Amino acid sequence: MQRQRYRVTLEGGGRGRLVSEEACYRLLRTARVCGWERTPVPRGYVVTLPAGDRLAVLREVR
Repeated sequence: MQRQRYRVTLEGGGRGRLVSEEACYRLLRTARVCGWERTPVPRGYVVTLPAGDRLAVLREVR
């Protein structure tokens, strides 16, 4: 079975980091607990951090 992978980048910056599905959901759960803003986008989320930085958390396209 193919494991789902996500790419986490600072929005608009660089290649970012490939993470597992578990790491992705951990990040999104942390965002919810901390009250960070999560905006659904096609194939993933953009998480707005308190400092105003935005993380793009996108599912890898196979």
